[in-house]
Amino acid sequence: MERTEEMQYFVDNLSNNLYGQTIGEANKTGLCISCKKPAMQRCYSSAGRKEYRISGLCEMCFDEICGEEE
Repeated sequence: MERTEEMQYFVDNLSNNLYGQTIGEANKTGLCISCKKPAMQRCYSSAGRKEYRISGLCEMCFDEICGEEE
């Protein structure tokens, strides 16, 4: 198994254990992996939209997890 495959396996397992789905599954449905709401309606910047594709978290949930204020 390559390093990238190992890392993807780890990330998929982690997100599945935390949120009940993988980031890829969240991206396919367009829903936030955490709040389960339409992610793009909860992203207010281009950075937030990029982050959603990476983490599966809408910008509001990402900011809440990271402790950033609106």
